[in-house]
Amino acid sequence: MTRSLIQGQHLADSFLKLFPAGDINTNKTGYINNSHGSIQLTSIPMEVKLRLSDVLSPARNAQGKYKRLFDGDLTIHNNDHSAADLALIGYFAKQGLTELQSDQVFRASKLYRPKWDEKHGKQTYGEMTIKKGFSTISQLTNPNQINSIPHKTLLHHHDSYRPTYHPHGMPPREFVGPSICLGTKLFPITALSSLVALGGVGKTSVLMSIGIHIAAGKIWNNYPLEQKKVAMFLCEETQEEIDRKFSAIVDSWSDEERAEALKNFTAISFLGQDARLTLIDGKQYTGSGMAEEIIKYLKGFELQKGLVIFDHMQGFTSGDLNSSETSTSICLEANKIVEATGAAVVLAAHVSKNNINADTVGQGFAVGSLAFENATRQMSGMTYMSTEQAKKYGLEGLHRNYVLLGVAKNSYGAITEGLWFQKIFSPKFHTVVFEPVNLQVPIPPAKLSAFERLSSHLKDYLAKHPFTTKNHLDALSGKDAIFKESKSRIRDALKSLMDSGDIYLYSVTDKERTEHALSKQVKEVLRVK
Repeated sequence: MTRSLIQGQHLADSFLKLFPAGDINTNKTGYINNSHGSIQLTSIPMEVKLRLSDVLSPARNAQGKYKRLFDGDLTIHNNDHSAADLALIGYFAKQGLTELQSDQVFRASKLYRPKWDEKHGKQTYGEMTIKKGFSTISQLTNPNQINSIPHKTLLHHHDSYRPTYHPHGMPPREFVGPSICLGTKLFPITALSSLVALGGVGKTSVLMSIGIHIAAGKIWNNYPLEQKKVAMFLCEETQEEIDRKFSAIVDSWSDEERAEALKNFTAISFLGQDARLTLIDGKQYTGSGMAEEIIKYLKGFELQKGLVIFDHMQGFTSGDLNSSETSTSICLEANKIVEATGAAVVLAAHVSKNNINADTVGQGFAVGSLAFENATRQMSGMTYMSTEQAKKYGLEGLHRNYVLLGVAKNSYGAITEGLWFQKIFSPKFHTVVFEPVNLQVPIPPAKLSAFERLSSHLKDYLAKHPFTTKNHLDALSGKDAIFKESKSRIRDALKSLMDSGDIYLYSVTDKERTEHALSKQVKEVLRVK
């Protein structure tokens, strides 16, 4: 059995695991048969499309011989369908396609018919045609040169490439992720992004939290999120750990919000399995076929322009991470998924050794070659709070409980300082979650005005009493009460804090209302951001 057919059998077996209902079936030689009788052009890998640019060109004036064959024109071979089949397969072989790739592309052509899968002895008609076509080409061409045939140009007449002026402007680019600060959103759709951090800093937890909020369409860090499908592929987490993190994140949510998250979020553990998207054949980097399996899975999940997360890059690639070929190959495979789904695809990666002690995110922050950073449209990163930063925010001795998410490269927006997260341990699920926090440099009490002191006192009180209502604050007014201020003065300070975003209204769940013995009339409480 040839290497391409062995790879075909691997892909088919993997597809059967993901789709047991029978959408895909295989014959004994390893060819993949689609029960619908044909495949879509969108499922053809990009490297194959590049080799067949003439045949697969959508241009109306593309009328080359093999383009006409691909479109089902039999007149070139005197209406002899079998001769036309053989000629198209021979063309595929000349362009450097494997036997498996030729079978897949042929099924997307209008020459495909049920006869292709009919048995003629031990082989199908399609297998016999492919064998004959490749055998004929091998007699005419040195087999060692077939795969080295250069790509055909994708360029057409220069009139096709004139830019268009839009006098009324153009819509902004779309992002699937949240805002981390004014003007900076995470994860552009139809693009590849990365999130880089030291092991243990919390990138998996943060990515999962963002992903679950997107799946539920729930507000995150006081910013609304558009509900999208989210898929997360993990190579280091067990299913039990995924369940712990998911449960801790959604524990305070309503049943309806959890149901929405479960409907639109999927997390697949590849722990102990070979889930690499790339392989090395000698000195040649190739796709393993895993990207195609994932695309099929995502289409079954109906993920379109959603969020796809790979955690982490090292578990999904082959080769030396300091090699530009390694970085380029994993990004090429990831971009297949971008192209097929229109999703925001995020590769989580580790920090390079040179930046292990970094407290800011910058160029060269990610492990390996700069080719990885150059291939992504946005690169964000997470760092622990330094002792100097802890001193600045009055958090001496607590700096390991805070991490900063910043953006080092952003092709579609500003680069800003970023957003702080606080690490919070969940005793109920024995794991940690990360919550966005608004850290501010404390002002010495002696320099505060009376109004500022009242505002600071209100924030401190609400931080310690997270189920305080506006009515309860009114009851704490008066010269003999805790704030020693009038009701109107307290309300003015509260309004100022809410206008600035320091305090917001939080909707209480039924579970929280029961656990904290709150009145049924309590719908919202005041929370410090």
